[in-house]
Amino acid sequence: MKVFGLYGKSGTGKSYHAMSLCKELDLEAIIDDGLFIFGNRVLAGISAKRQNTKIKAIKTALFTDEDHCREVRDKIREVDPPGILVLGTSKEMVHKIRARLELPELTGLVSIEEITTESQR
Repeated sequence: MKVFGLYGKSGTGKSYHAMSLCKELDLEAIIDDGLFIFGNRVLAGISAKRQNTKIKAIKTALFTDEDHCREVRDKIREVDPPGILVLGTSKEMVHKIRARLELPELTGLVSIEEITTESQR
């Protein structure tokens, strides 16, 4: 499985630009804000955006709850996508998510600034 990371500050359009990056890198799956997305469907996870505090949102996005993490990890193993894009607000966050979900080492790491213009962000 190819694993790429996309990182950038909150609100810079990572989720919006993830689909076009997936097409470019030939990836079918995305880990974004606590969710496992395959194709155009959410298959597992809990949305960090639906949490009522910033701390809970960060913990959700980082898969710190073992049941949440296991659910997503198991679904990834079941689907076994050939490639996956992990979104995070920093390189460190991408690496932590990859490790928590027991995904293979990163094939590549892309900054949102590399694929967008300042006005797009």
